[in-house]
Amino acid sequence: MEKEIENIHIFFTQDERTNDNINQKEVFDMNKLLEELNASNKNTLAFQICKEYNDNFTVKELLLICDYYSISKELKLFKCNKEKIIQSLVEFESFQSNNDIILKRKQLWFYINELKNDKIMKKFVIW
Repeated sequence: MEKEIENIHIFFTQDERTNDNINQKEVFDMNKLLEELNASNKNTLAFQICKEYNDNFTVKELLLICDYYSISKELKLFKCNKEKIIQSLVEFESFQSNNDIILKRKQLWFYINELKNDKIMKKFVIW
């Protein structure tokens, strides 16, 4: 089930003749609209990340990512299932302050995969 993402375009015009006679039902809070759009985008992004982790990673691989982020101790202690592990990862990755470590982890994982896919170098990678 794939969700299509729609682009929303909003155009504003100001008519000085009717500026004083604006119907109150037509007035809306732009900040509230932007907050709703941002929340919707975050939910969509979180859903995509959850789907990516669920479809393409095993529990063992997810725990390696958690180890890299230093959030695996709790998960192992409570013997969390795959869904809980993914939820913890998505929560960790949703904080802007964690962007540096997330980008570095993704870059290093990319390098590991490149080495594993090379017919000569794969024998040197223990993963």
